[in-house]
Amino acid sequence: MNAADIATARRLYAEHREVGPLVEQVRTVADALNLPPYDLGPVRALLDDLEVRLLAHERAEEAELLPIMARALGGAESTSGLSRTHAEIDHQIGRLRRTVDDLVEQADAEDVTDVRRLLYGLSAILRLHNAQEEEGAFSLLPDPQAP
Repeated sequence: MNAADIATARRLYAEHREVGPLVEQVRTVADALNLPPYDLGPVRALLDDLEVRLLAHERAEEAELLPIMARALGGAESTSGLSRTHAEIDHQIGRLRRTVDDLVEQADAEDVTDVRRLLYGLSAILRLHNAQEEEGAFSLLPDPQAP
């Protein structure tokens, strides 16, 4: 990797770490929807953050990090799994948004079951994706302490 690629990857890794608490919040918000009256306000606020912060980060990784990885690993096929999970994260956030937007302020138990299912599914995808990036893409970064 050249110096520009390393700087880009390090910047994206810093962003990756910054959105980590947001990833954890997905499960926390789902867990909180366990008793009526079901308040979807925290879900809507989470969705706003996911759409603004997380999706922007995922799209930056797709556009900037994956080409660096492909060059370092010898081809785009080495990054196809990460690219697919980026697309799935985008898709799942979109599904969650459509589901929540279709609900009135007070949701019934069946509605909340659907929202929780989507949140837990998104949480699982995000955790898997982050582990893949940390073990794959970001493990390629040279130690900043090395000469």
